[in-house]
Amino acid sequence: MRLAIGDIHGRIYWKYYLKKDFTEFYFTGDYFDSHNMFCTFTRQYKNFLEICERARKDRRLKLCLGNHDYHYLSGVCNQRYSGFQHDNYKRINEVLELNMDLIEPVRVTADNYIISHAGVTNYFLNSLGLTKPEDINGAFQKDRNILNFRGDDIYGDDITQSPIWIRPRSLFEDALSGYSQIVGHTPMHAVSETATADGKNKLVFIDTHDVKSAYEF
Repeated sequence: MRLAIGDIHGRIYWKYYLKKDFTEFYFTGDYFDSHNMFCTFTRQYKNFLEICERARKDRRLKLCLGNHDYHYLSGVCNQRYSGFQHDNYKRINEVLELNMDLIEPVRVTADNYIISHAGVTNYFLNSLGLTKPEDINGAFQKDRNILNFRGDDIYGDDITQSPIWIRPRSLFEDALSGYSQIVGHTPMHAVSETATADGKNKLVFIDTHDVKSAYEF
């Protein structure tokens, strides 16, 4: 059994699922920036450290990058979104950079599941001149700005958007052919599944916000 868990934002309920008999455990990113006043910076910081410490000991834990992590990275140009913690920028930047060897924008399984923060479109992959979704990780290492906010829609509902920004409607319209995808980013009342536009694969949306659940696949 594999598990995928949506946007953490400092919450600790992911620990419950460590008791399960899983083979892989995916995080879709957004370890920082909570709108819950009780989820303080200290809690977010310690929670992220604990996730990273466990991932170093247990390689079954696999971390993706979210937009609320991305805007703290070094070398990222003009990217500041809602929830950005100006007072804590330096400490978040330091802990993220220290653990970036554990984090990738896109994870791809042997049976053609893509796990990312928001999803991968044909348009985005083609715009980078890439052929496989996992190639996004190498391109990101060379230039972090490939994940910058794109398009004209202020909410990111545009097929040109990167895997940390695209919204469900646009992902459905242009989801990368030949893959099922598991994503967070856009809050849902419960885990939601839908077929891709061609009906051959599926899209699974797992950012359930305050509903404490993980997706099994």
